[in-house]
Amino acid sequence: MPTWPEGARSSKLPSGMFNPMPEGVIAGYRADTGLDVMGIKKPVYAIASGYVDYAEAGHTLWTGPRDTPYCVRIELDSPIPYGNRKITHIYYAHLSELAHVQPEGKTPRTRIEGGDRIGTSGVANGSWHLHLGLLLDGEVEQYWGTFLLEDEIRKVMGDYRKGARLPKE
Repeated sequence: MPTWPEGARSSKLPSGMFNPMPEGVIAGYRADTGLDVMGIKKPVYAIASGYVDYAEAGHTLWTGPRDTPYCVRIELDSPIPYGNRKITHIYYAHLSELAHVQPEGKTPRTRIEGGDRIGTSGVANGSWHLHLGLLLDGEVEQYWGTFLLEDEIRKVMGDYRKGARLPKE
């Protein structure tokens, strides 16, 4: 079974989640399907432990000529309560490189620990960033109502404000 590379791990945020991109700046807009964390070629880490559904190119609507193509989706070991629903999957988009490639549907699925590096931030729509999505109740097709919006993710991660910089370690 493949393993993720050894190396630096991110630290936990006050919310208990691991830091997805140390020193990244919280950005985005309220109706976005995820949280944008700005940063040029910054390491990206798993915010919680689980099994990789895929780590490969594709799986994003942003496919412009300069956009970076890699995405990762992780099914969480322990869903995160969110009101009367549960966050079951984490989606990372616009990565410029991956720590490990895993095609969708490949078995056995790769196990990842929270805080493990999964890739490097990339570009979409002319901006260097990570797009972080939190998916609800096992609904991975990302229809309206099956994911948290940007402001909801900021609250779940620790009530970060736009423009806030995530901790270094």
